[in-house]
Amino acid sequence: MEMFDTYVLTSLSVNSMGDVISRNVGVTFSLHEAEIHKGDGVENDYETFQIDANWQDDAATTALVIAMREFTSMVREMQEEALR
Repeated sequence: MEMFDTYVLTSLSVNSMGDVISRNVGVTFSLHEAEIHKGDGVENDYETFQIDANWQDDAATTALVIAMREFTSMVREMQEEALR
C-alpha cells in the first residue's frame, strides 16, 4: 500500500480560562509549507500523518455508505408512519 505524508498545522493559544490549547489551523502536503508555518512563531508547529495514496477512493466509499444509511433511515421512518 502506497502512503504519503500529510502535515497538520497547529497553533497554541490561551483560552478565556487561561488554559493553553492547541488548535488545528490547516493541512498541507508540502513539508516546506509546514516548516514555514512552524518558523512563523514559537506557538506554531505541525504534526505528520501518513495517509493511503488511495484516500479519494476511501472518501468516495465512505460518502456512499453514509448516503445508503441515510436512505435506509428514511425508508424505515416511512414504513413506521405507514403502519400507524
